[in-house]
Amino acid sequence: MLLAAGAHAETAPASAGILSPAGLAGGLLRGAIAYGRVVADIRYGGLVIDGQRGGLVLRDLEIAAPGGNENCRISLDRLQITGLSFWAQEETRTHVAASGLSIATNCFGPNALMIGTVTGSDRIPLDSLTLDLRQSSASGALLADIEAISPGIARIEGSADFSYVSMYSPDFFEKLAAGGPGNRFDPGSPPSAPGNEGGAEPQQIGTPTPEFGLRGTLRAAHVSVEDLGVWERLGVFLPPDATRPEATLALLTAEPGTALRELQQDLADSLTAFLAEPGRITAEIRPAAPIAFDTTGMAGPEEAAALFRPTVTNGLPTPPLPLIADPGDQDDPRRLGLALAEGRGLPQNTRRAIELLTPLQQDGEVALTLARLLAESDAATAYGHAQTAASLDAPGAASVLDRIEALLPTGQLLAAQIPADSDPPAGAFASAVALRDAAMALEQGDGVARGYAMAWRLAAPAAGAGDGAAQALLARLEARFGTDPAWIEARDRAADLALNDWTEQDLAARLAGN
Repeated sequence: MLLAAGAHAETAPASAGILSPAGLAGGLLRGAIAYGRVVADIRYGGLVIDGQRGGLVLRDLEIAAPGGNENCRISLDRLQITGLSFWAQEETRTHVAASGLSIATNCFGPNALMIGTVTGSDRIPLDSLTLDLRQSSASGALLADIEAISPGIARIEGSADFSYVSMYSPDFFEKLAAGGPGNRFDPGSPPSAPGNEGGAEPQQIGTPTPEFGLRGTLRAAHVSVEDLGVWERLGVFLPPDATRPEATLALLTAEPGTALRELQQDLADSLTAFLAEPGRITAEIRPAAPIAFDTTGMAGPEEAAALFRPTVTNGLPTPPLPLIADPGDQDDPRRLGLALAEGRGLPQNTRRAIELLTPLQQDGEVALTLARLLAESDAATAYGHAQTAASLDAPGAASVLDRIEALLPTGQLLAAQIPADSDPPAGAFASAVALRDAAMALEQGDGVARGYAMAWRLAAPAAGAGDGAAQALLARLEARFGTDPAWIEARDRAADLALNDWTEQDLAARLAGN
């Protein structure tokens, strides 16, 4: 299920069969239950798989006597997962929700009595656990939210917003190579083996372990813990001195004036307030600008504190971005429209965003936003906005054009592009290279609106003069659109115009260098 939840996808083939993502996840879950029955009594009320929508629901799970522990009982009312997909698209939204989880304290053997004292019962209750992941395969962005509520114990919530994040190992290949046979790290290498000349003793046993960590850019993060009764029971285990406000001064160990000392002071102040009136402790990172980080290079908590500058308070988490108080404020329609489109700073409202942004569509970022908003509902109009964004060289316009083109029939696609009889770009007939470069820019939408027919018109003379890249461009267009009647008509018109250009521009002499 975790493998399925981590896959990146936006849409998948509509299938409710066993090969659908949810079907595969359900099969893995059934297999895990069958395997688990080797060591425990496992039963469930029902497993419903929605293959078309990528979801599954497991209800009334009961696990008894795992590992022969007859006093251990685990129950789960419901497990729901949505957004499952394996197919290679760009965006995914995965939701995992568990409710009614109960674990008997007897499952923990000798620690059962201590755990029961803390929880106040013979079980560990978890009313709800939710995890939401929004991921982008293209950008590496990840927005994660988690919440866990255990009645009578605590409520924990947290979030992390990364514009890019990934597992990272700076020495993976180096250590992988060092762990092979015939080097100094291999304990089986004889003294004369390459890499161990002079009879040096092996430096370590077995294959060296690469260093792993996280690398990325963090926009905001927080974790907040609210006491729901656990502190009242936990406090009886602590010596009286540990619960006095003066005890928090022991946390101040870093050098005064350092970022770590500021963090320790925040924590000490928050704990002092918590001891006086148990409630909530919140740690959050709210930087003015995104923070690039690499945990594999961090020397210790001092460096982490200096980089992330976390703060600790007794209040609720603060919003990770500026909020817009009045959605009707027209002083800055561009800012308001973009915020409404993303739902950042106020509730998302696609209709209002389109109304505000359409008059500003000659702005590259605005045009690209309109293209994304309209892609599924009105692909032809969205393609026009994406063309505008491409002509304005807006970052990401080419990928949006690719996405929308997959939604349009060939006839509508060509009708939304500049026709072959439009005026060619200035200087396009200067040389074979100029013709080819102009044609490739039109094919890719690189700084100009896309035009496949115009690209053919300009590439054909260069290909006729023997330019290999231009010939490849023609072959790509033919391979993509094949025998589609709309393409044949547009291509033949472009070919006629290319012959006219050959004559009128005297391209035979010009391309020959005469």
